[in-house]
Amino acid sequence: MKKTLSTCLLLLVSGLALAQPPAGQHPSRTQAFMNTLDTNKDGKVDKAEYLKPFEAQFDAMDQNRDGAVDEAEFEAFANKMRERMEQMRKQQGQR
Repeated sequence: MKKTLSTCLLLLVSGLALAQPPAGQHPSRTQAFMNTLDTNKDGKVDKAEYLKPFEAQFDAMDQNRDGAVDEAEFEAFANKMRERMEQMRKQQGQR
């Protein structure tokens, strides 16, 4: 479970790091964090806002909608994320 949570955190952070800023602007990590997670735009990220992407990620992994993620579901999700990251790298000319 700890390894799975660590992997999920890594995927979320990777997604935040790869998020494209508006043309000509380069927000700081703090700005990117706030822009991404402060969904009600009150200048703070509460626990519910912080956890919402994890809930969505869990739902995406739970392919059979049984309320649990097994190894096969996690592997399928991880492979899909690797493919997306590879496509993003190619689009950005990094490979």
